[in-house]
Amino acid sequence: MTFPSYERLDWKNFERLCADLLEAEGFIIESEPFVDRKGADLIAVEIYQSHEPTRQVRKRWRVQCKHYAGSGRNLGRKEIEEALFNYGANRGPDDGLFLIVDTDYTESAKETVDQYTTINPGAIVTIWNQRQLTTRLERHPHLLARYNLPIADVDYLSAISSLKRFGNVRTLLISDQSPLAHNLTSGLRAAGFDLTFLPFWNYTDLVRMELSRSAVLLKDYRLVICFLGDSFGFPLPSGLIEIILRCHNNGAALLLFPFLAWSINRGLYSQLEKIIPVELQDPTTSPFGFTVDMVAGSYRHGDFRWLLAFDSFAEDQYVEFDPAEGHLPFCEGINSRFGISHSFEYLTVRKTAELVWADTTGNPLIVINHSEGKKVCYLNTCGHSCMNLIPISSPLEVTPQFGVLVRNVLEWLLD
Repeated sequence: MTFPSYERLDWKNFERLCADLLEAEGFIIESEPFVDRKGADLIAVEIYQSHEPTRQVRKRWRVQCKHYAGSGRNLGRKEIEEALFNYGANRGPDDGLFLIVDTDYTESAKETVDQYTTINPGAIVTIWNQRQLTTRLERHPHLLARYNLPIADVDYLSAISSLKRFGNVRTLLISDQSPLAHNLTSGLRAAGFDLTFLPFWNYTDLVRMELSRSAVLLKDYRLVICFLGDSFGFPLPSGLIEIILRCHNNGAALLLFPFLAWSINRGLYSQLEKIIPVELQDPTTSPFGFTVDMVAGSYRHGDFRWLLAFDSFAEDQYVEFDPAEGHLPFCEGINSRFGISHSFEYLTVRKTAELVWADTTGNPLIVINHSEGKKVCYLNTCGHSCMNLIPISSPLEVTPQFGVLVRNVLEWLLD
């Protein structure tokens, strides 16, 4: 990831940046930055809204802002122990401890928090490190401008345009309206692919769908890409399912995105069930430990915020990916851990499939099937959000490593 020059700020402006960012992210700021010997630089309230309208979780955060940029320091055990002491001495029944650091935290700091939350039921601690802080800031350019923190533009077209070596790949892209889908379209066209773009307003209208179906079936596609995302509430017509199956049976590789697994779990698209390499995780039996107490997240694994136990998918949640945990060739050319804020499903891998990369919580990101010369990849990321008014940025636009990841996926599908 490319990071802003946080060292340009003094500690007062860093605290104000944190307050402005939390407010932009939907937190309610109860108190502006101030000097508090009880261990809080500001107080922020977060309301967790679920798709079940009667369920909400309210969390009041005691926020500490750690401005270490330029010093070479990370948040260590000593600072964590002091923060936890003040938190334990002053916290109310709904209070959590929220630390924002513009560098990173050490392994001993993570272990200290883990031990503390284990022996103090109800205590919730979350940390935003430099990666998460930057990921959140990237979707609020007015704050980057206000605090003079420019970030270099991400050139995802260059990464994907390297696919030119495959020639004029005939591709069908079934698209929702997410920025990710449109960015991928631009990248494939820059790579010289022969792209048929089928947007959701074509396949949700029966007359347009029939016209598209007649034209599409005349072509021999090498690659089919299917986004649902923000249109997953509109079932794909049977004619479109027929197109996907026919193309795949004729040898086309498939790149699939959420929410196909969610839809199949709801009884839709049974014809696709055998070729999709994942199943929706039942959160009530999840090995990840879904509980309301963990809704604020597991700091140990990239500050991941667990969704409430009744949802089975997450919207606009921050996760991290470590190339050391991915398989080649999917992590090739990615040399550092990175994070994105995105929407995704909680998935399990079918016995006939292979998990090649998961986020640092263990939830699958890339799962593949490869049988009889036919390749399928499920890429568990999208930009859907119906419970959040903040638009989800396309990871292709803000995270260089993600462009390389997508290129690697496409290379595997086409090789």
